Amino acid sequence: MVLEIKGFQVLPLALPKSKEDGVHYMYFKKHEQKGGQSGNRSIFLVNVPIETNTSVVKRYLQEVAIGATLESYVPSLLTDSPEDIHIDLTSLTSDLKVSGKDEQYEVSSKLPKNCGIITFIDKPAFQIAFNSLKKLASDSKVSKWPLPALGSSHFLSNLQAQLLEPSKLSKDVASALVEFNRAEKESAESLQQQTELVDEDGFTLVVGSHRKTKAGIMGKQKLASTTELEKAQSKLKKKEKQDFYRYQLRQRKKEEMNDLLSKFRLDQERVKQMKEKKRFKPY
Repeated sequence: MVLEIKGFQVLPLALPKSKEDGVHYMYFKKHEQKGGQSGNRSIFLVNVPIETNTSVVKRYLQEVAIGATLESYVPSLLTDSPEDIHIDLTSLTSDLKVSGKDEQYEVSSKLPKNCGIITFIDKPAFQIAFNSLKKLASDSKVSKWPLPALGSSHFLSNLQAQLLEPSKLSKDVASALVEFNRAEKESAESLQQQTELVDEDGFTLVVGSHRKTKAGIMGKQKLASTTELEKAQSKLKKKEKQDFYRYQLRQRKKEEMNDLLSKFRLDQERVKQMKEKKRFKPY
């Protein structure tokens, strides 16, 4: 049996009421997030059995890793999706952060299908769990996964739990329609305000008949402001270039004048010396 695949340990599991020779393989590794608030005390799971939740994971750890206190379990939102999604084992634990309940939904939405992240209360609890799972994987020992009894009644009850009662459904639909009408009214009022905007020069914004949305109007305003900004930047750039060349010209003239002055002073000194030696003959 292969003990490791691309850094993942292979953990054999026995599911309830399965055949004696039927083994489910789950894969796990340390979830080492960069600069994460969880302090690298999480385990990343791949090929998690169906119907796995926090209570199932907690019961399993109580059997195989006594003392490993669980903080949270974040499953993938795609696990219940009917579509078959490919799992790339080379990039599963890169930049997924697990810190706080507010971020659990975002993390869950980014997890690949049939994957999950277990976070422990502290580093010692994580170490106990990881060492226990690693020992089970290295010994190829099949452990029992405490899933609830699965069958037609179980899935039927899950389906019925997702269905709303007719009275509650009618109430929710009515509430949604009221909210939609309110949002539509606010959008229309905001659109009307946008058509009455006056710019800095006192001109009123003219909106064509084809621009019926706020995004269309704001897009036109953004385009106008962008064009004016580009013109101003181009003009400033051109001015800076001209000023730069003018400065070069002034600097060059100044250097030429200093050079001529220096030569003139040298000539004066030479003439003075020649006069002293009575060798100066201008004509």
